[in-house]
Amino acid sequence: MSPDTTHDLPDDVLERHQRIADEVLSRDSYDLLIDGEWVASDGGERAVARDATTGGALAEYWAGSREDVDRAVGTAKSSFEGKWGEQSPVQRGEYLEELADRVSDEKTRLARLDSLEVGKPNKHSLFVDTTVVEDQLRYFAALARTADEGRRPPSSSDKHVYTREEPYGVVGAVGAWNFPAMFVAWKLGPALAAGNTVVYKPSSRAVLSTLALAELANDVLPPGVVNVVTGAGSEVGDALTGHEAVRKVSLTGGATAGRKAMENAAADATPVSLELGGKSPNVVFPDADLDQAVEGAVVAILFNQGQQCTAGSRLFLHEAIREAFLEKLAARVAEIEVGDPLSPMTDVGPMVDPEHADGVREYVDAAREQGATARIEAPVPDELAAAPFVPPVVFEGVDDDDRVAREEVFGPVLSVFEFSETDAVVERANDTAFGLAAGVWTTDLERAHEVAADLEAGTVWVNTYNDLFDPAPHGGFKASGIGRELSKEAMDAYRQSKTVKISLGGIPNLG
Repeated sequence: MSPDTTHDLPDDVLERHQRIADEVLSRDSYDLLIDGEWVASDGGERAVARDATTGGALAEYWAGSREDVDRAVGTAKSSFEGKWGEQSPVQRGEYLEELADRVSDEKTRLARLDSLEVGKPNKHSLFVDTTVVEDQLRYFAALARTADEGRRPPSSSDKHVYTREEPYGVVGAVGAWNFPAMFVAWKLGPALAAGNTVVYKPSSRAVLSTLALAELANDVLPPGVVNVVTGAGSEVGDALTGHEAVRKVSLTGGATAGRKAMENAAADATPVSLELGGKSPNVVFPDADLDQAVEGAVVAILFNQGQQCTAGSRLFLHEAIREAFLEKLAARVAEIEVGDPLSPMTDVGPMVDPEHADGVREYVDAAREQGATARIEAPVPDELAAAPFVPPVVFEGVDDDDRVAREEVFGPVLSVFEFSETDAVVERANDTAFGLAAGVWTTDLERAHEVAADLEAGTVWVNTYNDLFDPAPHGGFKASGIGRELSKEAMDAYRQSKTVKISLGGIPNLG
């Protein structure tokens, strides 16, 4: 496909992106995956996936329709009631292991697709995102083989009581654009391990790695087990999350999308899992190892350009170490490589697209208007100025009630606050509608446990940040979501319990 370049960038950047796009794209026009076949949309229109850095066209895909969702859900239901429903847990685990093997072989290509379309630095998409994809598939493959199939509740001698853990059926899954490949595994792994079939809708801002993973899944799994309907706008997502034959909904995205999914699912009382936004506090106590805490603050706000729900965007520094910390932070930010996401040296790439970059810049402007001052800024190379970069910025003078302190910016924008008392900083840290994650930096073990217990967040990192490599529950408190990912709790969310009571002679009577 023609680069169709919209950003005025140097020829070497354009040529590099075009060359790598030609290497990693299996086709320049994608269809929908329904019942094991790549098919055209029924009533939808063609849309274009674009390179985040250059603005050039990468491939076309379908902006699907409600009719497409009907077809996909119907075939997923048939597959659930047919061949997939007949698979044992061991067999489901074997399928997931084979899919993980295929992902392992394709990690370089998958990572480059996300770097192209989303602007993720390639070293992050390769060594973090696609590694998590493989690990999650293998984890749930093992869990499928070993998960408890039921239990024996206490019962009397005249009855036999046991429980069964059964899949829901068709799962409607909606992914977000900031970690597109990773979210596919977060949802397919537990859903398939539990015995469900899936209709998956990726974000219209990032479809390519999802479609590549769908190609791999289609080579491994029986037809109709995994179906993919791409879309633009809300039509496909609304049709999927409100479909009467979808028995479980899972969505990763913003608060608005989460609320709409709940409204759509409520008509049939469909259970919903949501992983939504955050406004995470990162608290540094005076006894912390400052070098480690500085690195943690950088990872917290600059990983994926701050386009992450767990972003540690509110940095609370104890008054005793504030200046020393900020001096070290300034020196560390000066070392950060802002640049082309396809370069192996890049730490921070562009925003996903110009529209999102404009939204982040609005928060930066609003912070200045409300009295904040930029203590630290990282420049963007002149030759990349036309791409949708937002320079990383660290603000001082932010009030707890300022927009930049209350709302999810989803960009490389850090607000610094000062504190002196533990109880007061915990109260301020919790003063947010969100509760996805938090960070604590201290060498005092007792303080670490006490503060972690008091913070209202689904994950609290102590002397680390953004560590999501362990199969431990990940999810939010308050407006940050419902349910958990990455762990056995995730698989449990894709199963429903059935109790069976068998009379051995005695039955209830009216007396």
